[in-house]
Amino acid sequence: MPDCPYCRAPCEDNDLFCRSCGASLKLPEYDRAFCPHCGARVGARQEFCHECHWSLVKPESAAVPPPYPGKPSLGKRPGVWAAFIVAGVLIALLPWLFFSGPPSGPGPRPRPPEGAPAQPGVGPTAPGTPPAPAAPEVKAPVDRAVLPPAPTRALALKKELEELLLQLREAQLKKDLSLYMQSFSPNLPDLEARRQKTLAVWQAYDYTGLEFKLEEVKPLAEDYAEALVAWTLKFQQKGAPGGKTETQTYKVHFSKEAGKWRVSNLERVRRQD
Repeated sequence: MPDCPYCRAPCEDNDLFCRSCGASLKLPEYDRAFCPHCGARVGARQEFCHECHWSLVKPESAAVPPPYPGKPSLGKRPGVWAAFIVAGVLIALLPWLFFSGPPSGPGPRPRPPEGAPAQPGVGPTAPGTPPAPAAPEVKAPVDRAVLPPAPTRALALKKELEELLLQLREAQLKKDLSLYMQSFSPNLPDLEARRQKTLAVWQAYDYTGLEFKLEEVKPLAEDYAEALVAWTLKFQQKGAPGGKTETQTYKVHFSKEAGKWRVSNLERVRRQD
């Protein structure tokens, strides 16, 4: 009989979670940690607490690169002295370059050579000849990061959450406990109680139909979202005639852990019989 690696409580071979502390026994990527704000147990890769939504990301200080070893001094750099010499020559030539340029101010413009075409806006034009149009201003393109529009990102998120709900629906219809538990985060409150209650429901009832409707999907962070999920259940008690249909709506919190979306919390918001 193995022991829990966190609280050393005895566990069964087929247990997914510790019955004493609730730690994951099958998914080694989840380490036991607690939220510094409310004290709830959270996963090591969570960015937000599922209870109080407190940020769990720790700011990292920017690393200062070490100085380059063996940096030569100024006197040992031949290129530095060459740059000083070139700068001195340029400073000496500045007065000559400044005063030897074309004279500024009004004066006769140089005449173009014979046969050369007239430039627009320079020199006189023939009477009745309209001036040449100015060249259009060409603006350099602005380099911007291409991001998909917001509706496209929302549709992609909704599709990923629908895949998770389809997995949960298949697990309920087939009564597959392993697939059912994979749909939930190990940090879901009362996860073991939910597992026991699901097993009791499966022993007493059979599902004849199970559909869901996903509404009001809201991305809260890169790996965190919430939505309303309305389940329509058609079930029949074993050994009893007839069946029953019920609609249950939940406000569901989703978290992306280890690259997969899972249900991290849910709350019943209304009940329709």
